Amino acid sequence: MISDIDYFKEDKKAKNNSGISVAMCTCNGELFLFEQLESIVKQTFLPDELIICDDHSTDGTLKILQDFQKKSPFNVKIYLNSSKLGSTKNFEKAISLCNENIIVLSDQDDFWCPNKLERMISVFKNYSKIGYLFSNAIIVDEKLQNSSFTIWERISFNFRQRKEYKQGQQLKVLLKHNVVTGATIAFRAELRKLILPIPEQWIHDAWIALLLSAANIKGTFIEEPLIKYRQHSNQLIGTKALSFNEQIQKAYHCKLDYYKILSKSLEDALNRLALMDKLSANTELLIQSKINHLKIRQMIHEVQYWKRWYWVFKEILNGRYNYFSNSWKSAAKDLFL
Repeated sequence: MISDIDYFKEDKKAKNNSGISVAMCTCNGELFLFEQLESIVKQTFLPDELIICDDHSTDGTLKILQDFQKKSPFNVKIYLNSSKLGSTKNFEKAISLCNENIIVLSDQDDFWCPNKLERMISVFKNYSKIGYLFSNAIIVDEKLQNSSFTIWERISFNFRQRKEYKQGQQLKVLLKHNVVTGATIAFRAELRKLILPIPEQWIHDAWIALLLSAANIKGTFIEEPLIKYRQHSNQLIGTKALSFNEQIQKAYHCKLDYYKILSKSLEDALNRLALMDKLSANTELLIQSKINHLKIRQMIHEVQYWKRWYWVFKEILNGRYNYFSNSWKSAAKDLFL
């Protein structure tokens, strides 16, 4: 609802550039693909085109897509990869092939609520300063039965962080953790020149949200869940809740170069922003501070155990565990695991 973004002044003269491209990636998705396609057809505001990039499926995915293409009320274009690109590069390809002004991303295994596109396009039409937006989602099982959680509850996108996001502190929130799920995001096509290409070590949704926010592109969200986010055994990326013991095991087996890889990813973002002349001094300072925090966390796990205490408490005192990591949980991980 419009109150979700009432901190922006409505632009009565906003251009009516409301053409929608849906960018969908598929790969061996025959189990749930038909339901997702049907949910797009049943939208109260239909897209102008559906761009599908299939990542070398070997099941019945292509047959489902071709049958849908024949009866679809909107234009459907299917592109087949001769070899696997992987999720990030496949979405990059799909995004690059879109022809309309608004690009909406779609997974192959979810289910869209009927008003998803209508709600999203109303924001873009009425608020010209909005460059991207995303929504909440209901987590469901394989049979689309609702769980007791939304995706925001699962990833801890809490009230305080949502308030910060609305107050223009998007980058601060995203440097702590990504809160934007790719299956719920939409953005203006003109922003592709900044977004593409997507570095391979990034997941596409995290890259899009962080880079646009760091470039001072206004983003917002819709509180209402607009998709059913399906959890199943074949899912590439999911939001399965881990028990405390599972979290400990995951932390213990985390590769020592994890923080090095993550800091390199942020350096890639800095380089892209500088290349596109979108890097402000404040943004550079904030991202570099996160990089320094990650490098110290990497170093903590490489030094002798007794030396950890100095560096952990130094990061606690300068507030970076609270600002960029998971507060005391991250500090405890660095001390004891």
